[in-house]
Amino acid sequence: MKNQILAFFLCTLIATSVCGITYAQWNDVIEIRSTMRFGTLTLRFVDPLDCSDNDDSTKDSGECLCEYTNPDSGGFETLEVSIAKAYPGYEAYCTFTLENVGTLPDHVRGIKMIPGAGLKVGETYVDAGGNAIGWQLDDDITDETVLIVYVYKDVDSSLVSNTVEPGDQLLGKMIVQAEDGAEQCHTYGFGVEITYE
Repeated sequence: MKNQILAFFLCTLIATSVCGITYAQWNDVIEIRSTMRFGTLTLRFVDPLDCSDNDDSTKDSGECLCEYTNPDSGGFETLEVSIAKAYPGYEAYCTFTLENVGTLPDHVRGIKMIPGAGLKVGETYVDAGGNAIGWQLDDDITDETVLIVYVYKDVDSSLVSNTVEPGDQLLGKMIVQAEDGAEQCHTYGFGVEITYE
């Protein structure tokens, strides 16, 4: 009987010990502490911004105004263009600057054309890589082409697919051509936004 009691006690001790180890294994605590810092993606229009046209001093009728709007985070979100008293053959030229004011590289994903009052986006032109480089802005009632706008990095090279490192700048160019559908003594406007990732 002593052997049975001793065996029972020994079995109970082993069982309790195994349960304790199992309990300890399942109730162990591992603590991990970490700090994560995320960068920012911020591509903005910044100075310089230059605007000119092909109107000579004898006519001096067409006018072009380019300005940055929607200030935010070290720059501006939108480039606004206004063309007044244009005539077929009138051209305006704009040179603008994009800067990565964030902490991560920005990849230019697209260009968004925002037509002003009385206009709508018509046909879009692309470069050899299939990236948007030009837009027709048509009269929203007559469907006649009023302006053709080209936004590019270099001739036949879109701003799209360019990567801008933090602190770096990307120079962009724009040509606005007045077409036969442009009304005399009328002002047309549009905006340009750059999308990035």
